Amino acid sequence: MQVDVAILGNGVSGYSCAVQLAKRGFVSLLIGPGGVVDRPPLSKQVLVTGVPVLLSTPEKLAERSVLCLDGVVTAVDLEHRRIEVSVSDGHETVTAREIVVALGLDYSITPFDAQGAVVPSTPQGALQLVTRLDSPRDILVVGGGLVGVESAATLAGRGHQVRVIDVAARPLDRFHDPLPDLAAEYLAELGIAFTGGVGVDSVLDDGSAAEVRTRTHGTLTADAVLVATGGRPTLPPGLDQLEWPAPVDSDLRLPGHDHVYVVGDLAAPVHAHHGRLPMPHWDMAVRTGVKAAQTIAGEHASLDHVPYWWSEIGEHRLAEYGVASAAESWELEDGLYVGRDAEGDVAAVLVVDEPQRVRQARAMLSRR
Repeated sequence: MQVDVAILGNGVSGYSCAVQLAKRGFVSLLIGPGGVVDRPPLSKQVLVTGVPVLLSTPEKLAERSVLCLDGVVTAVDLEHRRIEVSVSDGHETVTAREIVVALGLDYSITPFDAQGAVVPSTPQGALQLVTRLDSPRDILVVGGGLVGVESAATLAGRGHQVRVIDVAARPLDRFHDPLPDLAAEYLAELGIAFTGGVGVDSVLDDGSAAEVRTRTHGTLTADAVLVATGGRPTLPPGLDQLEWPAPVDSDLRLPGHDHVYVVGDLAAPVHAHHGRLPMPHWDMAVRTGVKAAQTIAGEHASLDHVPYWWSEIGEHRLAEYGVASAAESWELEDGLYVGRDAEGDVAAVLVVDEPQRVRQARAMLSRR
């Protein structure tokens, strides 16, 4: 099969790129297993609705001149622009004039042996857990990051008894203050017990009962275990020896490959005002998909919008604008948590439970 643009990955960034290319008259091929699913935000919604959030269907995409190939990329030859894909009935070889790498992160790989563990950031994992939630259950969440905390809050809100464990001392421990303390407070409000400093050796879940063996807190049991230890890049041969996240240029091109673009979680893009960004959140995944489509179409535009991410933990909403990693210090200023860089300029603003102040936060950053 030969196409103009092959997009490796059918998540948020790949879908965004394909739709924008279609608007510009380009026919692209979206390659990925299963449906075009919104992930990892599905970790919360599926737990409530029991239905994965589809960004589109193959039929609707075909109407917009976006082709779909249901399969897994097994090898990539960048020099010859060739992609090998494993499909249900065998194998497919795709050649393309332009390649967009939007493979994202793999959430199924855990830092310990996890047999039968539920991984909420995949459609299969989320549905696997939903089928067991017909009545209140005792659920143990391994991982106190955003997905783990959000999922725990969602499950507790639906009447389940939930505990969260992590090797870190606090939930959201990798984030700046006051986010870990706020997360701990929100979990406590929901009756969720958090235990830090837990080193997990293995998880065994047979579908009716589960146990977590630790080297610090003995063996913990529950009706079900949900593993939310984050995603990791898993690249096929041809991509696996490159640097990830990829330090792409201002047009999202992979260094040394003018016909290859990287978007979403695997890109470290260059922002017009903030310089090179760390691994992006959901909004930047969308933006990089759009930007790659613009570049392929010959349009020149910068990534210059204010970066942001948001999270809902129970009834609480957190929204952060800017680049927190650039902040040297944080202070509470008129109800907003403001992070300033070494020169005293505003680098990031955290808004807590006051969505009406989002415009103010954006304005503070636009003055940079």
